[in-house]
Amino acid sequence: MLSYQYCHGQLKLSAEKSNCNTPTFWKLKLIFVLIVIASSFTSAYAVQSVKIGVLAFRPKPQTLAQWQPLAIILKQAIPEYDFVVEAFTLPEIKSAVEHHQLDFVLTNPGHYVILAKRFGLSSPLATLVFDEGGQSCRVFGGVIFTRANEAKINLLADIENRTIAITGIESLGGYQMQAYEMKQSGFRMPQDSKLLITGMPQDKVVTAVLEGRADIGFLRTGVLEALVRERKLNMANIKIINRQNPLSFPMLVSTRLYPEWPFAALPHVNESLARHVAATLFLLENNSAATKSMGIHGFAIPEDYMPVADILRDLRMPPFESAPQFTLKDVLNQYSRQILAVLIVGGLIISLVLRLLWTKRRLVEEHGLVVAQQIKMQELAFYDTLTTLPNRRLLNDRLSQAMAASNRSSCYGAIIFIDLDNFKPLNDTYGHATGDLLLIEAANRLKNCMREMDTVARFGGDEFVVLLSELDVDKNKSIDQASTVAEKIRTSISNPFILKIKNVQDVETYVEHRCTASMGVTLFINHEATQDEVLKWADAAMYQAKEDGRNLIRFNNNESKVRMN
Repeated sequence: MLSYQYCHGQLKLSAEKSNCNTPTFWKLKLIFVLIVIASSFTSAYAVQSVKIGVLAFRPKPQTLAQWQPLAIILKQAIPEYDFVVEAFTLPEIKSAVEHHQLDFVLTNPGHYVILAKRFGLSSPLATLVFDEGGQSCRVFGGVIFTRANEAKINLLADIENRTIAITGIESLGGYQMQAYEMKQSGFRMPQDSKLLITGMPQDKVVTAVLEGRADIGFLRTGVLEALVRERKLNMANIKIINRQNPLSFPMLVSTRLYPEWPFAALPHVNESLARHVAATLFLLENNSAATKSMGIHGFAIPEDYMPVADILRDLRMPPFESAPQFTLKDVLNQYSRQILAVLIVGGLIISLVLRLLWTKRRLVEEHGLVVAQQIKMQELAFYDTLTTLPNRRLLNDRLSQAMAASNRSSCYGAIIFIDLDNFKPLNDTYGHATGDLLLIEAANRLKNCMREMDTVARFGGDEFVVLLSELDVDKNKSIDQASTVAEKIRTSISNPFILKIKNVQDVETYVEHRCTASMGVTLFINHEATQDEVLKWADAAMYQAKEDGRNLIRFNNNESKVRMN
């Protein structure tokens, strides 16, 4: 007699001895074995759940709704896993990580530094890139604001002894960035103020300030703009304190900028899964429907989060809240051999110093001559001897660097090719020495029109080249920026040149000469063209400016045309 029994989660086969040799018995036993094998395969290939914890700096339901599409996309890309997104407050996400209840974490950079230090989170797999009005943002900052009708609060100095609403001191964008900024201005936080802790979400900070329960509010960038989009806030009621205007950053901000949120794995996550998740995140920007629904641009290669750790270390915030204590006895016990070695080496060094002092004067003279020769050789290789501007060789090197930077940042750069109009008559009338004086003065005017990061080079004769790097990711905005610089140069060059010369009687006199500039401008991005092609396009545009009447700015390929009278 054959029967099946289910005991403690296992399927068992039992039979009476008298029937164990019958054909029916062996058929049933084969079926039983197949059932057991199928059961084991089903168990082995059961879909595993992967949990992603997201910090909710806005209300939890809103956070879940925003990030739920990420779970769907990851499931489609990695079908052998089920992905679940959960929203947490700062204390909740710390507890979940501590108790191994999560596999991946998307949180603010300051909180990531704490979790990585205490629980061994991986290096960031990716950095979040938000979409703000169609512009990608991989950095964020802190906002300091008050009510618009607060006439006595306009500067950081006015915040002293005021009540400040914050979600909590553990919030990077909602407290720590602002506290660091104020410390640089001489304030001590929280000693020089009164803190009103509202808790998350950060919307509560805005409510506390508008209701008059606090004078000042600290928020991360983007919250005010989000509330305006949701028609929960009228910006006419808000005043920003210590407003900054970083280039190409579209949101209100009161502090310097830091890398956006990192996406990291917990230590128990296997490398293959982490690598597949990271690859999916990097390709997310290609899925416009998904990124739009999440209000993000996608994810980028991880940024450097050391500046965030520096904030926490400077403010003595976790995980750097306590400094190590050392005593002299500890040092002697730990480094006695090293100290003895230092003393011996120090004695030898002193004896050598005494021996070498008497030769110092002679060596200094010889060394000074060698250094001077090296500096003259370097200047001849990379700089124009007349104007001290970079020459063609150094310009080509910096153009190569600018193209590489454009490839990384997706920002446009520009070349402005400049030729001085009406320069030859000055040379013909007063000689090359006077022409050299004008070239030196023109070089100084060009340098005064540039940012520190840009390059002005003498290309040869009365031709100069300006290299503008890291303009904007938007082509039209980059054209506008390049046009602004070119017009600034055109105006500067068109002012009269007053040159001091000596006449044939060796008497000093002054010559006034008017000169204009014809300019050709071309944009470049990534490595879409070679260096020679970019310079050739700018040169051609400059000749077009001369043919059109001089004292003009022309862009190549009809990108933009500007006529300056």
